[in-house]
Amino acid sequence: MKNTKIYTGQCQCGNIKFSLKGRPEEPHLCYCHMCQRMAGAPVVAWVKFPLNSLKYESGAPKMWRSTEKSQKGFCPKCGSYLFVVDGGDDSIYMITNCLDQKNDMEFSPEFESYKESAPRWLHIPDVENKEEDDDS
Repeated sequence: MKNTKIYTGQCQCGNIKFSLKGRPEEPHLCYCHMCQRMAGAPVVAWVKFPLNSLKYESGAPKMWRSTEKSQKGFCPKCGSYLFVVDGGDDSIYMITNCLDQKNDMEFSPEFESYKESAPRWLHIPDVENKEEDDDS
């Protein structure tokens, strides 16, 4: 894969360092109660990469089965959550804030999950509908 961008990232303490190859896909925001509790925040931003593109430079995550289908990867030293993997899927959903190049990505959420679970005090602008903006 020529000209494939490499993204790097790490947990909060730097114990786990990793790289991913490819283009981040399906940028989205999730407001579900599980994400809120996991991140300690009202919303989490996610992007998808091919699972086989993930390479650890140092450290290794612990895995926690959060649902029958999903596992979350986190640092065993600092507790930072990094990603979610769904069983049988060949993709990995990374939390954008663990990526070093998070500000270099064009992050325009394609969709939002569980918006009704957002705290009432959180002002949430509407995600633009890409199809409506198409001039063709």
